[in-house]
Amino acid sequence: MNVEKRLQEIAEKLSKRIDTLSCFACGTCVAACPISRETGAENYHPRRFVRATLEGEARRLLEAPELWLCTSCHACLEHCPQKVPVSELILELHNLACSLGIAPKAIAAEVENIVASGWALAPSESVNKRREQLGLPSIPLKSRGSKDLAKIARATELNKRLKKIKERQEAEAAEAGGET
Repeated sequence: MNVEKRLQEIAEKLSKRIDTLSCFACGTCVAACPISRETGAENYHPRRFVRATLEGEARRLLEAPELWLCTSCHACLEHCPQKVPVSELILELHNLACSLGIAPKAIAAEVENIVASGWALAPSESVNKRREQLGLPSIPLKSRGSKDLAKIARATELNKRLKKIKERQEAEAAEAGGET
């Protein structure tokens, strides 16, 4: 895969949806973003993703940990006076990063859990005990629909992406172990 070409395609797609000068850096997306509020705008700034993509500098974002902080709440899009699709852009960057084997361990593990069991985080016995105390029905602890999810994962090549992510993480771990 030609990463630079794919980044160019993403930038062109973004440019077709918005005039490249639409983002007039008002900061509304930053003010609306719960992650920016929680971590501080100096640490997480949705507007930077737009600017870097349009200026052809998005490559560095693919390995940036802050790329994965987005909760996909779409507050940036909802509040933007120009309707710049920042959250959609971040999703495109997530997809590209995953296709390159780049993703945090926690996210890869969560996706594997979903494919294997239908649960991102399976309910625990203690959750069901609390539900019982509240008079609520228990949540089945067994997997739910994993055959269908596995089929979807194969059809969308999610399994290949997960394998690539694991291989990259193992290589990074081996490299880090070799340095000590």
